[in-house]
This record gives sequence, structure tokens and C-alpha cells, in this order.
Amino acid sequence: MYPEYLFEYPNMSSSLPIYVKRKRQMKTPAHRHDFVELTLVVSGKGMETINGEAHEMLPGTFVLLLPYQVHEIVSHPNHPLDLYICNFSLDLLSELDDKEWGLHEYVLRNRMSEQRAFVQLKGSRFEEIRQCFSELLHEYDNDHPFKSMVLKAHLMRAIAQYARSNLSQWPSSSERSLKGATNARSIWSIIHYIHKHYQDKLTLVSLSEQFRLPPSTLSEMFIQQYGIHFTDFLHELRVRHACALLRATDMPIADVAEESGFGSYSSFVRVFHKTKGLSPKDYRGCTT
Repeated sequence: MYPEYLFEYPNMSSSLPIYVKRKRQMKTPAHRHDFVELTLVVSGKGMETINGEAHEMLPGTFVLLLPYQVHEIVSHPNHPLDLYICNFSLDLLSELDDKEWGLHEYVLRNRMSEQRAFVQLKGSRFEEIRQCFSELLHEYDNDHPFKSMVLKAHLMRAIAQYARSNLSQWPSSSERSLKGATNARSIWSIIHYIHKHYQDKLTLVSLSEQFRLPPSTLSEMFIQQYGIHFTDFLHELRVRHACALLRATDMPIADVAEESGFGSYSSFVRVFHKTKGLSPKDYRGCTT
């Protein structure tokens, strides 16, 4: 079973879904989310595990964590990690125009390939990206004119620096420069579509018609990439939406079920209990 789905950040539903912080970290339990996370280690040391593969975290460790990857961080007890963390919506990359697609394609291909999820920066490269994160955090914490534009500019700079460092440290990745790019575009086009339409009557068959892929191929893509069936993936998105409604509104539970995309009240209650371990009514009671 995957860890509890889905972690969130404070402003992920806003018009500018970028969240930046600097924090000391001792331990983060295994979790996953549907946004992108950039992490830079400023000081300290520890271990991070991403999809079962562990790597050391030292000053200059720069991590690009993509949606649905399960990760966990444990600091050295005597040397807690000091981290810059930036969370942002994958949709921000979708806004790039054709001239900028190379960066978008790189990020998607990184998710589909065997490239490592981190690079180890040293010397001037480390100082440059640390300065970038410092400016990113400063911009985030203040309300200067054109804040949105500047935040995005700093973010794109950080991702571009990660991509450059990744290609220089892992040359074999460039040998696969276009391998899997078509599949990467396909799966992320599907993910974006599901995120926009999960409240609708989505099925594997309707998706196959939309993207002109056999249902069996779609099903295999989800299992291979996420270790989860399409239906479970869809249910998780719907349950998260339902949780938000249960926490923030007095909407009747039957209406919550319909608003979240479930075809019937009974199926909603069954899926919700399977996912959260308690009924929608009890969940609302625990959060009020």
C-alpha cells in the first residue's frame, strides 16, 4: 500500500501555486503528492529514500521530486538537515510555450527514465543555486510588484540549473535524450486531463477514446509507472476533493459524493472508508 494520499502545501489551489520555505528537518515519514518538489540541502546530513532507492543527503544535494514518487527523509541525529524546499504545480511547466518545451520535456523524461532524482553540487555550482533559492524565498516572503513573474523566473532558473547539473553528472542520460519522450508526453497529457476532469464520469474506456490508446495499454501504463490501477488513482483524487469539502463546508455528505465525482453514495462511502480508514461522517467529526 502507498502512504496516505495526498500531501498538500498551503497555497496549492491558488492562482500562483508556488510554496517556498527553509526549515530544519529531522524526519519526514514516507509520503507522496501530486506536485513537484525541489529540495536543496544547505547544511547537515541524512538519508532520503525515493521509490525504495536511498541516497545520502549532504550540503549541495539538489533533489527534483516528481509527482507520485514516494519519499522519506531521515536526518543524522547530531547533524539535522537545513533545507530549502520549493513546492509547485506541474501545471506551471505546462504553461511554457513551444520554445521552452525542452525544459518541460526534460522534466517529464526524467520521470519516465532511469535518471537519478538528485545531483550533488559543489563549489560555484552549489553557491549559485543556493543564491537562487535565497532569492526565491525572499521573493516569496514579500509582496513586491510583479511577484508572480519574478517567482516563476527564479523557479525556472532553478529547474534549468538542475537539468544542466544532471546531464553533466550522469552522461548516460543524454544518450537517452529522446528515448521515452513520446511516452512521457502521453502519460502526462493523460494525468493533466484526469486532474481537470476527475469530477466527471471518467472511465478507462473514455480515456482510451480521448487519447486513442487501447484500454489495456492505458492500464499497463498506470501500473508500470505508479504501481496502481487507474481506478484507484482516480478514486484517490476524488477522495482528496471530498476531504476538502468535508473539512471546509457543511455540505451534505450525499452532495459531497456527487460533487467529488462519485456515481453513487454507497460507492463513495465504500471507497472513502477503504482509502481513509473511516467513514466520511467520522472523518468530518475528527476535523471539526
